[in-house]
Amino acid sequence: MPFKDPAIAWRPALLARAFQVFFPLLGRLLLESRDLQFATKPVAAPARIAIPTRHGEIRALLYSPVPADLEAELSAGRRPPVHLLLHGGAFAVRRPEQEDNVARYLASELSCYVVLPDYDVAPQVRFPVAEQECYDAYSWILDQAGNRGWDADRVSVGGGSAGAKLALSVLVQALQDGKPAPVAASLEYGASDFSLPDESRTSPRRVPVIGPWMLRMIRDTYLLGADLTDPVVSPARYPEPGDFPPLLILTGGFDTLRHDMRAFAERARAHGADVTYHEFPGVDHGFTHFKHLDTARTAIAMIGDHLRAAYGKR
Repeated sequence: MPFKDPAIAWRPALLARAFQVFFPLLGRLLLESRDLQFATKPVAAPARIAIPTRHGEIRALLYSPVPADLEAELSAGRRPPVHLLLHGGAFAVRRPEQEDNVARYLASELSCYVVLPDYDVAPQVRFPVAEQECYDAYSWILDQAGNRGWDADRVSVGGGSAGAKLALSVLVQALQDGKPAPVAASLEYGASDFSLPDESRTSPRRVPVIGPWMLRMIRDTYLLGADLTDPVVSPARYPEPGDFPPLLILTGGFDTLRHDMRAFAERARAHGADVTYHEFPGVDHGFTHFKHLDTARTAIAMIGDHLRAAYGKR
């Protein structure tokens, strides 16, 4: 793959590349702490699989329930559900491994499979590549359900940060195509409307995690040339948000993206969607992966409870 998409200028491309180098180092230092592992069962290391998309194959991690739980599901005449989990990283980082603690918890506590795609990012590609790859991964899960023993009627989607936006974009694309939508979505510290001015994204913190520089980087690289009012770019612009499945939206009191997601939650609820919104005070972006252990534990448990309730209705 080339160093960058030809349309992207060199300065923002180099910034995105630097972020790609820095972020995994941060991950190894902060995102992989054993203290953030809340699964109560010994979930095996994920299998590495390939998923075909319109842009070529992408790799993915596949977490499986523990064998005893899987056998219990099958003995009860049920096929296990599947959660499509989309990682964050400002549309510039390819690191699905960062979601290991969430994936293990869901596989352990919900007896579900978890698929974590490694979608393409900037500056090598631009919109709509990641959205289309994630949607193609969702379609692949539905198509493979019969072969793999999954329950095609119990497929959910979710993610944090950029992954939350991509999860919403999967919902929009499914609804636009008339395809069955996921049964639920969990959205942590995400963004839903990139047409909003940077001035609207404020924080009580002097230096929040998501500052104007990062938003500019995203617009100058991954979203370069995109119509920011397109509902696939900005899912808050989808005209019928009441069509969305049950949504869990978690934000942090210091996160500059919280205003965006709160307004999205209010609009979706006003249109008839089933929305649970919760803002954790005193934390910034990425709180499921950093050491505010009580907040991380509570947030991940809320994700599990939300998905469990949706699976139980099917």
